[in-house]
Amino acid sequence: MPSLSFIASLFTFAALPGLSLSARLVRFSAQSTNPGLGVNPNAHGATASVTPNSGPNGAEDWLNSGLKGNGWSPPHLDWHSLVKIDIATFYSGAGANCRQYDWAFQASGKNNGIEPVFLAMIAMQESSCNKDAGGGTPGLMQVACGNYPDGQCTKDVAKNVEAGAVYLRKQLQASGYNAIKALASYNGWFTAAESNGMNGGRGLTESYPCSPEGHHNGDPQNLDYLHQTLNGWFLGLDPQGQDSWIGEYQCRGCQNGKLC
Repeated sequence: MPSLSFIASLFTFAALPGLSLSARLVRFSAQSTNPGLGVNPNAHGATASVTPNSGPNGAEDWLNSGLKGNGWSPPHLDWHSLVKIDIATFYSGAGANCRQYDWAFQASGKNNGIEPVFLAMIAMQESSCNKDAGGGTPGLMQVACGNYPDGQCTKDVAKNVEAGAVYLRKQLQASGYNAIKALASYNGWFTAAESNGMNGGRGLTESYPCSPEGHHNGDPQNLDYLHQTLNGWFLGLDPQGQDSWIGEYQCRGCQNGKLC
């Protein structure tokens, strides 16, 4: 008898818009796709096709260096070298929900020297471009309240996107424009030097998100975050929908032996 999760996955791909049933079946079963953008020569383990564990911006094991050992220790990947699609392509596909907020991404991108497409992609990853997304870090960009000028969270689109852009800019500058370090910091990842005693003074490890301490410190980090962002959203794929096969950990919470 098919498992409930398998049946649920069938409903997921059957409902995918814009694709014939045969195309949905191919996309669902293939678990790899070639976006046709080449590979990043600076990324270790990079592959032209996106697979569950690799893609043009590097292999997940490399992006997550140290996660399975003594703590996350990010390698360097220059922000300006990233393989990505353009904003029009993003809006015509996986990022369609974000098009209505292009004005905010354009304005904050200009203010902070960041290509607007990156802000749109992060908003899609963080909130599915839902300005009413809730939680402790509400709104499109899901940034902590302390990152607003007045220390107050808001779902106001312009202020929310600007807070996210400012935070991302600061992470890029602090890391020497290391895309891996900056993006992971945006999602709450930490190195040993930043741990402040968390995780026994180590950087993030794969056992941390579902540990008692990890639970106490908030929602479990998505251990596939870097791979899904750099080799998913940045390439026009949808890791939260039809391309949910991207990533080793398949984070759905801490039940049934999951690590995140």
